[in-house]
Amino acid sequence: MNKRENIYSLQGFGKVFKFTLKQTFKNKGYILSFVIFVLTMSLMGPIQYLSQKSGENAARNSVEFNGTDVETEKLYIYNDTSVDIDIDDISPLYTGSDGSENQSGLIKENIYINKIDGNDITSENQVMEEISSKDSAVIIQTGEKGIEVKGLVTKDSEVKAGEIDEITSIILDAYDYKRMESSGLSDEDVNMIFSGVNSYGVTSQNEYLSEEAKTVSARDYMFYNLGFTIIIFIVITLSNSYIITSVTEEKTSKLVESLLVSVRPMALLMGKVLGMMSYVVLLLVCGIIGTNISSFVMKNVFSIEQSEFNTSGFDFSIFKDFGPGVTLSLVFSIILAFLFFGTLGGLMGSACNKTEDIQTATGNLMTISMIGYMGSIFIGSADKDIITKIGSILPPFSFYMSPVSFAAGRIGLVELIVSYLIQIILVVLAMMLSAKTYRNLVLSDSSTPKLMAILKSAKN
Repeated sequence: MNKRENIYSLQGFGKVFKFTLKQTFKNKGYILSFVIFVLTMSLMGPIQYLSQKSGENAARNSVEFNGTDVETEKLYIYNDTSVDIDIDDISPLYTGSDGSENQSGLIKENIYINKIDGNDITSENQVMEEISSKDSAVIIQTGEKGIEVKGLVTKDSEVKAGEIDEITSIILDAYDYKRMESSGLSDEDVNMIFSGVNSYGVTSQNEYLSEEAKTVSARDYMFYNLGFTIIIFIVITLSNSYIITSVTEEKTSKLVESLLVSVRPMALLMGKVLGMMSYVVLLLVCGIIGTNISSFVMKNVFSIEQSEFNTSGFDFSIFKDFGPGVTLSLVFSIILAFLFFGTLGGLMGSACNKTEDIQTATGNLMTISMIGYMGSIFIGSADKDIITKIGSILPPFSFYMSPVSFAAGRIGLVELIVSYLIQIILVVLAMMLSAKTYRNLVLSDSSTPKLMAILKSAKN
């Protein structure tokens, strides 16, 4: 090797870049990945909309009593207290959501309050003697600790336990309302009592001011952070597998020896890394376009509001929600993450000689990226100021979360600049390491797909 050769020379970069990009789009696996990803992002809106509606319907069905879909044919209510309830007070038992009376199932005519076949009910035992296996009963009476409301069925009852529980709960609510009303409270007071109270704990003055200073809520920040970390992880995963495999194949086939005659080592590695990055950038751009087209169709064709299908950042919405400045910082972060992990992937691939080595190299790099990925999700979910600032500055977490933390008001411009400076330094160091060791590793017959072994090679 010529000792005066510039190890940082990019001679032949253009040829390697074009060849890598061309080979990527010839690979059926990468074409399929491209199509699946773009389709997934394009259909993200409809998928989220259907999931949200499904969840709402499930929740609604779980809290709304449907009297037409019950096993109870007759319902007997024995109220042995001084607070009276009438049939109108328990209308949810025999009416639908539109207020109309049921024509099947539990109907108004089959609900009896303190009556059985026209006769007064005088005891709980009388109720139990009269009801059949398809009937239910609810007893309201004064016990040792106050008013007791309980549901009753026969031993051989065909009525489900959950059904009598729902019926009892509705009657209890109606009884409580009448009890409050009879105590002299106004309708407004009674409604206020039954509306419930939400409690979110105690908030200090500092915590309140801190929350007010944040650009987005904790929930939205979590989703924005989750969406961006997924994008970064996809970028790293898609690229590293190809780069490591490609470098190893060239090494084992001895093709690299011919390439290094006309192409400098640094150009050979960076041509692969940036060629693959172009594929991923095109992937993301098409995903963004697909998402926007999907949103446009849902809003303008199906007249569905964006809030109904956009789950706060779990897509590409972060690229447009905070303006062009944040969009540029997000793209810049993707490029830095790609360059860092892609360069490491190329280095580890150059130290591989067989299939087992490829798996080891991919696993080592995936461990580093997985630590950053899972850590950033945990930090984003916690949303604690000091933890968020440390994670946004400290690699590998900063590759995943620094621009989102800045956009969401969790860190300032100074912290973002410091984070980028550290990331740039890491990328430069990775490139310097590759410039010093790539030729030796790719021409060597030894298997050392570990970062410490590569660092030792650079030292020697």
